[in-house]
Amino acid sequence: MQKASRPVDLNSRYSTLTSSARFQAAQRELLAVIAEESSSLRKVRSAGDTEVRRQFVESISTFNRNRGRDVYYPYLSSGLGAGPYVELTDGSVKLDMITGIGINFFGHSHPALMEEVLLAASSDIMQGNLQPGVEAKAVLEAILSRVGADKGSRLKHAWLTCSGTMANEIALKIIRQNKSPATKVIAFEDCFAGRSTAMQEITDNAGYRQGQPLYGEAYHLPYYNPKMGLARSLEIAGGHLKWLTDRFPGKIAALMIELVQGEGGFNCAPREFYIKIFEQAKAAGLAIWVDEIQTFGRTGELFAYQTFGLHEWVDVVTVGKMLQACMVLYTEEFNPKPGLVAGTFSGSTVALRTARRVLELLDEEKHLGPEGRTNQLSRRFRSNIESLSKGACAGMIGEIRTIGGMIAFEPFGGTMEDVKKVLLKLFDLGVVAFYCGHGPYLIRMLPPLGAMTEGDVDETCRLIGDALVAAREGMQTQAGAQA
Repeated sequence: MQKASRPVDLNSRYSTLTSSARFQAAQRELLAVIAEESSSLRKVRSAGDTEVRRQFVESISTFNRNRGRDVYYPYLSSGLGAGPYVELTDGSVKLDMITGIGINFFGHSHPALMEEVLLAASSDIMQGNLQPGVEAKAVLEAILSRVGADKGSRLKHAWLTCSGTMANEIALKIIRQNKSPATKVIAFEDCFAGRSTAMQEITDNAGYRQGQPLYGEAYHLPYYNPKMGLARSLEIAGGHLKWLTDRFPGKIAALMIELVQGEGGFNCAPREFYIKIFEQAKAAGLAIWVDEIQTFGRTGELFAYQTFGLHEWVDVVTVGKMLQACMVLYTEEFNPKPGLVAGTFSGSTVALRTARRVLELLDEEKHLGPEGRTNQLSRRFRSNIESLSKGACAGMIGEIRTIGGMIAFEPFGGTMEDVKKVLLKLFDLGVVAFYCGHGPYLIRMLPPLGAMTEGDVDETCRLIGDALVAAREGMQTQAGAQA
């Protein structure tokens, strides 16, 4: 992808505030203070003194009580960090390898993004679809210029919103309007689409819709299974797809797919699988809806459909997380009629500014492409984890799944109990990660590759090895006590 030049700063063009010498001097001073404070956070460290820890525990307890449910980790960040390192309010510093489940690809306190935060001070806090600001205009132009029209993409329009779930809701609405009276959606087993009433039915996890009604609007195909191979996987998925479209003629509006499943376990398929399924879906009159809330910017190209060379097939795409803003992109054919899509909020000004800057940084720092920075660091992660599996952690690591900035591995037997023990030990040692999959369960990482060095990757993997060894020793001690 050709490097994008940074546009003239929006606020400098339209705001006398940010173009003033006083504002710019204050901005430089604030950025210098942030950089100075964050410079001391470039390594893992333990919590502060006893009183600081006591106050931290009290704060966590209050938060849990107010929320009505405990947080997964004892975690409250101070908001300050340095690249992949984040500071908690107990004074500890940890390597953040889950980044808010994929939000902070450029880590914490990134200078370029902090600059956007300060420049946003000249504007209203939130922007809306009735009264957008120049930031909304800029981010739509930036993303639509990168969809790959030269490679056959037909995506032409985009609509801003405030969450990934809402982006998927809008996608479903515009597809249903276009395909009316068809309303049903075919997705894949182990998919995740969100937690709204409609999205929880598409999401293939019964635990997320306890006590909630089902409306019979979603069906699930078996996903590609590498143990079965391409031909058998296509036979099973394609056969199920044909059975559904034959059984419900004129009732099914779309095929929804995560090209790399996030929560489902970082599952993906060969390009040939997608093409055959898409051909069959299109022949049956279905729209192709690609959910890229988590994969966007993370698989070596800006969009996962670009990574797999599927430009021409895609009708609707949803993006979010690392972009900082969320939106749905769609072709001219799916442009909704007036009144269907609106909403008060399109995003905060700082989120819209930062979204544009994220797109620029991906280009400027050469993260995209087969030999881009993202894939280089991804390969280093995989190499280190493979080395652990053959050395100090032999017998403790099963399957390893990596694609770009999506890193996962199976600890021990891949049970939820195994995963949780390793995650808690990792947290104690200074690494924050999470889990994915539905058997086996895996340790999931969405690292801030935009702010990491090779040394950061090596340090993270060293601590992973220490956590696995410590978890095994704990299991052995427990087994001995029970015996």
